[in-house]
Amino acid sequence: MRIAGGLLDLDGPNVNPLCHTRVYSHGQRVERSLVLLHGFTNCPQQFDMLGKMFFERGWNVIIPRYPRHGYLDRLNTAIAELRAEHLIAVANRATEVGTGLGERVTVAGLSLGAILTGLVAQTREGIDRAVLIAPMLGLRPIPGPALNAISAGAKMLPNFYMWWNNRMRETLGPPYGYPRFATHAYAALFDCGHELVSRARKSAPKAGSIAVITNAAEPRLDNRFTYRLIESWRRHGTNVHAFEFPASDRLTHDLIDPGNAAQRTEYVYPIVTRLIEGA
Repeated sequence: MRIAGGLLDLDGPNVNPLCHTRVYSHGQRVERSLVLLHGFTNCPQQFDMLGKMFFERGWNVIIPRYPRHGYLDRLNTAIAELRAEHLIAVANRATEVGTGLGERVTVAGLSLGAILTGLVAQTREGIDRAVLIAPMLGLRPIPGPALNAISAGAKMLPNFYMWWNNRMRETLGPPYGYPRFATHAYAALFDCGHELVSRARKSAPKAGSIAVITNAAEPRLDNRFTYRLIESWRRHGTNVHAFEFPASDRLTHDLIDPGNAAQRTEYVYPIVTRLIEGA
């Protein structure tokens, strides 16, 4: 709880109250705990409904906010200062909290959060289960080496901002997420992905079990990068449970956030819940 308090103390007056780090605790260590890692330019509100569902089932839950995320000013420029080491540090600290809150800790994340989930699954002892949801490891139609070169170039060139949706621009929801991203921050995301892929090629993950969820209807994300990650882990003898939502479901990349207007949580959540539970 002292470590969790340190994460909570980072939520200053410039942070949207909806985006504060969440700690749902039963006041004692319980059998199972859950760490939920949100997506890029989103915040803990993205996973709040799912986290509360597990808390009501008796789990202790922590949903940390990443550095430079969740600010009241959705057009802030601080996001450009985000680095891969900042993200990895928060994921590790939150996992330490999860280990203290439960006899068996599960880590799950979406998109960037899925990459960070994979990294803690790869490197940390004591994780009972890891669930990667739509990890953002690559984009169509950019091949892996080119993506690495673009990421390296983005860090060297001056930062600039891009809208997630050029038509909607700053009106894009949800109201607690950022409608644009900084190219330097985007490079930090892909740095984390490159680190995960490189480590997975060399050694087996340390997590007890792993599930990976993909979405065949992804508009831009290239699932082939995720399939290769699964293959790398399986070559080391790891039992990876792979599940894919079919293209006919027409799901958006963000499978989790109820604030997403195109969301279908009544369909997605039961599946995600079973995979987090290990069923």
